Amino acid sequence: MKYRIFWTCVLPEHLIAQYGLSFAACNFSFNLMSGNTFDKVYSGMPLYVGGKMRQEAFEDKRFELIYDKWREKSGMWQKFATFKEQVTILRKIPKDASVWFYNLNTLNALLFLLLKWFKPSVQLNVIVLDFTPVNKGFGLNQLYLRLINWAHGRICLADSELFCKKNSVILPGVVSYTSEKYSEIKIIKKSFLLSGVLSEEIAMLSTVLEVFSKLPDCDLHITGSKGNEELLQKYANTYSNIHWHGQLSFKDYLELLHSITFQLSTRNPQMPENQCNFPSKIMEALHHNRIIISTIEYPQLKGLKYFIVNSIKGEFLNDIKRIIDLPTDVLLTYANQGELVSRMFSVKVWNDTMEKIENTERNEA
Repeated sequence: MKYRIFWTCVLPEHLIAQYGLSFAACNFSFNLMSGNTFDKVYSGMPLYVGGKMRQEAFEDKRFELIYDKWREKSGMWQKFATFKEQVTILRKIPKDASVWFYNLNTLNALLFLLLKWFKPSVQLNVIVLDFTPVNKGFGLNQLYLRLINWAHGRICLADSELFCKKNSVILPGVVSYTSEKYSEIKIIKKSFLLSGVLSEEIAMLSTVLEVFSKLPDCDLHITGSKGNEELLQKYANTYSNIHWHGQLSFKDYLELLHSITFQLSTRNPQMPENQCNFPSKIMEALHHNRIIISTIEYPQLKGLKYFIVNSIKGEFLNDIKRIIDLPTDVLLTYANQGELVSRMFSVKVWNDTMEKIENTERNEA
């Protein structure tokens, strides 16, 4: 097997919120790293992260953080730091290695090109988690899409005609290497969780709030970021069944997740942000035996049971009513699929898939 390297964006768990990183992105990366999948992991920070970095971020043995001193300056110096960091990583990558990129964007596109040009023996692969296509005019994502399709291989969380099919595999998520068994649902409660990015495109927040304001017997718990906090607080103050928790630590989030029955995935099917990705919250909740309610049908979940509901407000309300009125024995068939998810999307499955892609003849496209 080739010497395998992972480029991602992670920090120790207790620093994720402080520096504004995505919990979902970090959890995915740590899950993938949990089975000793990589010989080396490099972490780079988003453009908005600057200032002095906490020392413990450099001491975590799971990855090497590349964080240039320019990040401690203000303005354009902080932005240009990412280019220096990519050159730093270039020098560290040996010939004939296999590099896997967590997405392809401003933080790593230069590294991708430099490796392609100056270390052609290095195999370049991309894990495509989130990608927003450019519908009009020019956008950098048009360039990044060309690079994604120029890679030797890809693992995509969602299927799309935009991505090259040669040496590509669809895997909607990864389950961490752990012997821990999560509690099963035995009693159905009318309790729902909306979590993660709470923007209208990603969560249909205003629709969800309005619908649950008309369902007083259903408890709606909300946690996450980038939502309209004024609106959230207004609904939480007005309706006793709507609970706004703010941004939780991962430990507190899991405690909340284990207390509810239904996980909501309410992405607007019409928005371009939702065309080429797969919500990590679905995989996480399935692994933790929760029941999924989704506004989008995902072919990559074939073999698993989940509810698909309409995204139009009135129909969404009727669909939720229909689901909670189902008999308990029927609802329980949608719960407790954690072991099946573990078999389908384990770290071993990912490791075997990456090895197969690496061993396939180099893509000359």
